[in-house]
Amino acid sequence: MSLSFATASTATYQSVDPAYKNYLRIHTSMTMLMLIGFAIIAWLLPWPLPTWIPFTAIALLLMLWLILLMFWVSRRYAVTQYAVGEDFISYRVGALWHKEVAVTFNRLQHTELARGPIERWLGISRLLLYTAGGQGADLSIPGLPAQTAEELKEKLTQKVRQETLLSEAITEVGAEHDG
Repeated sequence: MSLSFATASTATYQSVDPAYKNYLRIHTSMTMLMLIGFAIIAWLLPWPLPTWIPFTAIALLLMLWLILLMFWVSRRYAVTQYAVGEDFISYRVGALWHKEVAVTFNRLQHTELARGPIERWLGISRLLLYTAGGQGADLSIPGLPAQTAEELKEKLTQKVRQETLLSEAITEVGAEHDG
């Protein structure tokens, strides 16, 4: 896949890898199984609670799990997209509530790739973008194919170097005129 930079008006959003749906399913299932496990423990412990309370909690968690797997995962995947413009990178995410974040290259400090065990197994990566003044990653784009993530990281690194060289040249020219 060849990556190119576009202007704001021509930047087109690209979907993340379809394996990201499986990542969302696995992550959601692990979270729900943990919550159901806590409810089962509460059910088995000799508490002065009516037994129907933990049983109802388990049933509700199972229904929520099914709803999340059937509807939320597909919707979240459909909305999760990224675009690379001439001077920015943008990311959309959401299922019910949509969020769009854009980072301009002149604010970008560095990039990282992150891959947990499930992401490695599925062949996807997260691209983390750090900007000036931020303590953590200001933008995280999950679900990228590993090769695309590597290419995008390299292109962004080159873009940051160009921005740095340009700002240093402008600073040097300004210093020559001041002194």
